Amino acid sequence: MRLGCTLMLALILAGCSTFKPQTPMPGSGSWEDYQRRALALETWALDGKIGIRTGQDSHSARLQWQQRPGDYRILISGPLGQGGALIEGSDQGVIIDVAGEGRYRASSPEGLLQELLGWSFPVQQATYWVRGLPAPGLPYSPGFRENRLETLEQGGWLIHYSGYSQQGDPGLPERIRLRRADLTITVIIKDWELSSATESQSKPL
Repeated sequence: MRLGCTLMLALILAGCSTFKPQTPMPGSGSWEDYQRRALALETWALDGKIGIRTGQDSHSARLQWQQRPGDYRILISGPLGQGGALIEGSDQGVIIDVAGEGRYRASSPEGLLQELLGWSFPVQQATYWVRGLPAPGLPYSPGFRENRLETLEQGGWLIHYSGYSQQGDPGLPERIRLRRADLTITVIIKDWELSSATESQSKPL
């Protein structure tokens, strides 16, 4: 059970619901401008906290995610798992080290999750969701507030954005809630590091 919760946290699951899409307002700081700038960020890192709540239990941990073109590194550390998990992926495959559990390899994170837990999660899409963007190649239903995503339904998942940074260009999400059935994942981002813009933005929890 601890392995399952750790991997769910590390790969940031979300959930399904329905809502009425809204249309973003045109003008300065438009949704189109935000999309262009956020999509241009191919190298970035975030540092924050992540919490998971199910119908039976809840956990929290520190989240550190480094993303570069072609590879990524996600570290979960803190009370959950007494050491957490390290996920490292690239075009050649993925390696997951779980403290006290072992080391696992696969050609894709989706395949490894399916093998270990019996379900699959679109990790690649999450690299867009965390930046406040819909993932390419899948239909989606957005809800907007002030030309930013407030809700996003895509691939059976529901993502709710309740806060964006007022610093940096663009101001990226700071608080994200992701839901599916009785599972709720909350991500609070304390710091973004944007290598392509040679800047970082932070806000205390």
